[in-house]
Amino acid sequence: MSLHFLEPDFLYLLIPLATLFIFWIGVTAIKISKRPNRTYGSKYPLIGKIKLWGLFVIPAGVLMVLALAKPSFDQSSFRASQGDVEVILVVDRSISMRADDIKPSRLEIAKREAVNVESLLREDDKAALFIFGKESHRKIYLSGRFETTFDRLARISFPESLAGDGLIWDSDFATMLENIYQSMDRQDANSEGYSGKNYVPKKRSNRIVIIFSDGEDQLKKEKPVSPEEIQSHKNYLKRLNGALAEFKKRGLKIYPVGIGTQKGVGWTSLLRDYDAGKYVQGEGSMYYDAGDYSEDLLKEWKDKITRLDKENLMFLSRQSGTEQGNKIWSVENSATTVKDYLQFAIDSNRRTLLEFSQGEGDQDLWQYFLLSAVGILGLGILFYPVSGYFKKNKT
Repeated sequence: MSLHFLEPDFLYLLIPLATLFIFWIGVTAIKISKRPNRTYGSKYPLIGKIKLWGLFVIPAGVLMVLALAKPSFDQSSFRASQGDVEVILVVDRSISMRADDIKPSRLEIAKREAVNVESLLREDDKAALFIFGKESHRKIYLSGRFETTFDRLARISFPESLAGDGLIWDSDFATMLENIYQSMDRQDANSEGYSGKNYVPKKRSNRIVIIFSDGEDQLKKEKPVSPEEIQSHKNYLKRLNGALAEFKKRGLKIYPVGIGTQKGVGWTSLLRDYDAGKYVQGEGSMYYDAGDYSEDLLKEWKDKITRLDKENLMFLSRQSGTEQGNKIWSVENSATTVKDYLQFAIDSNRRTLLEFSQGEGDQDLWQYFLLSAVGILGLGILFYPVSGYFKKNKT
């Protein structure tokens, strides 16, 4: 909303009024310096003839001139609005997500919740899709092709055979985080016309990472024994903390969605529907069919439990500088949903934009200026008894 004048030529009349005001200041100063000292019982009037002009007549004249210039407000204005957001969806597809402590499985619940993001996105928003386990794979580039992104999300599933699958064993969070920020750097550099070596990543305020996972990081939790294991564990933690530092440098905030229960299920139940290795009678001889896993793996996993690790997910969130708010962010039974939390995560990270709002027309203000002028003159009459002054001069 802005003030403008429909008849600006009348504003030139302010020049003589300004000159008159300066003259009034000089006359007032001279009068004050030369007036005699007050005698006992005498007093000077609060508003005399000279002050009447400077405090009431001239200001009223200024307001009348402004009224002649026809001031008005333009109803058009700028207002703050929410802009676009870029959402990177990350789905854990390691073997622990086969757990059925939440029916039908943690992976299916993760997909159900992740699909809710589509309804929260707007036309100018973008989304990308990654899946991870021992490895990390980008499935969909950051783009506005929501239909493609969420169709690919719905088709995430476990393989028919565990043999040769690079994702299934373990959850390597360090590799996942490295893959995300490096992939985004390459895409940003390409879209901005830079070569990979010359590109300097920018800190962004509208790009977030939503991780759907049970949070189990066996590589972080393991207790190494041998010198080689101890060094490997140190290297992993160094990579994990380094990747989180790179996230913070780029303004990438992590919003985790925990999937699973505190009670958990046994690790051996994750192998259901898969075949153990065994000896099979062939034509004339026995041979070993490796199957999907070995009997040794069953022995190793016999007493282990897979549980929701909220502490690790919170660690990732805090290290990236994220404020999660007070929304429910974990799904610990099939009836729970985190859609409100997802909406909070998305809307609180939208870019702030200033939008021009076109008004329906101008609002005239000249009548208010004129009424103000009359009001000021009225105040002057109240403070200075004009009628008494005239009677005094007649006698």
